[in-house]
Amino acid sequence: MRRVTLFAGCLAACLAVALPAFAAAPRMTNWDAKENGSPKTYHLGGYTLTLSAKRGGDDMATPHLSVRAPGLPVVALDGEAAGPVARAGFAVLPLARGEKPSVIFTTFSGGAHCCTQITVLQPVKGAWNTIDLGSWDGGGLGSVPKDADGDGVTDFVLVDNAFLYAFDSYAGSWAPPLILNVVDGQVKNVSTAPRYAALYRADMEKTKAACAEHSNGACAGYAADAARIGHFDEAWKFVLAHYDRESDWDYPTRCAGKRTNGECKGREIKPRDFPQALQWFLEDNGYRP
Repeated sequence: MRRVTLFAGCLAACLAVALPAFAAAPRMTNWDAKENGSPKTYHLGGYTLTLSAKRGGDDMATPHLSVRAPGLPVVALDGEAAGPVARAGFAVLPLARGEKPSVIFTTFSGGAHCCTQITVLQPVKGAWNTIDLGSWDGGGLGSVPKDADGDGVTDFVLVDNAFLYAFDSYAGSWAPPLILNVVDGQVKNVSTAPRYAALYRADMEKTKAACAEHSNGACAGYAADAARIGHFDEAWKFVLAHYDRESDWDYPTRCAGKRTNGECKGREIKPRDFPQALQWFLEDNGYRP
């Protein structure tokens, strides 16, 4: 059973891998100021990365990253502060076949679940391009970013945070994969591309089994997975047969006007039941037309 995992503690960190010149396989790399020291310097693929803790007046330590690379200016970046000990995760790897490596920097903001901030430093024409991949719940990256579909582009496989708490508790929520690429310095959501069908099929096996146990969170994830790969009608029949009819969860409403920063600026319409709420939700979040 794949539930969205609680992101307790510091962070799901990331990766150190090499360039054409790198010989080592990708590996997870965490930095903890207390355990590893501050400052702490790492040498990866010709880059020099220094991690250190910046102290504030509130006893919070902010992770600070400095990167030196041949032919590029020194670049520095602050992460999220989550407590008195600074922690961060990082990786060095190319975002596409033939490119110079980028630096992936992740930090955790603290709290029971949320959130992992993901930032990418990409070398472009002798300068650094800073790319914000956003703040993510549900475990953040969770594993080393890799080319999941064989097209030569590194895929950031996350989970769709919109599903968290939508139809069940956090622990009972099942969020489908959400895939980001960095293309020409811009973050693109490529989750609807047919080339990722295998990811959704694999997730469907887990969400279907949990939906059969009358988990509305899982039924929502199963329907979303199926919609991504053109099997919605089949999945919908299964959902209607297995969803929990006794649930008193406060399901998502539909906004009769526009939503701004998640807030409805018009009249909110309450669904009559779970199936209607899920239909609206999938339409509003781009899973169904």
